[in-house]
Amino acid sequence: MVRTHKPKSKSKFLGLRHHGRGNKKKGRGSGTRGGVGRGGALKHKKTYTFKFEKDFYGVHGFVSKARKRVGVINLTEISRKITAGEIGKKDNVYYFKFDGKVLGGGQLFYPAIVEAQYFSKKAIDKIEQVGGEARKIEAQPQAKSGEAK
Repeated sequence: MVRTHKPKSKSKFLGLRHHGRGNKKKGRGSGTRGGVGRGGALKHKKTYTFKFEKDFYGVHGFVSKARKRVGVINLTEISRKITAGEIGKKDNVYYFKFDGKVLGGGQLFYPAIVEAQYFSKKAIDKIEQVGGEARKIEAQPQAKSGEAK
């Protein structure tokens, strides 16, 4: 007769008392296998961790401390602020000042003078297209803690 399925490993141990675990009490709970999950990874499971999970511990890569953190705003946000009345007019033109970078996402529907530290090329094109002006302002150096202002 041909076998149609693999016999369960339990059937190997039928009639035996310990089912291959040694003492019959060893089969209860998770104490015999050294805990659940990451438990004991640097204690009794240390060799396994260092052999098979080499990148699990430690810090990998670095974050550049010289990178500038600059706020960004899209043209859509500027249009929304104009519509909501949050931006005032000067000489019949809206005036908006922002410490950060203006990006060209969306559309600007009103002529506006926008002052910012940085502009994307699309933002400059779209601002000038509606009759506005993009003015670049210099970034003000921030005083370090402990220095007199």
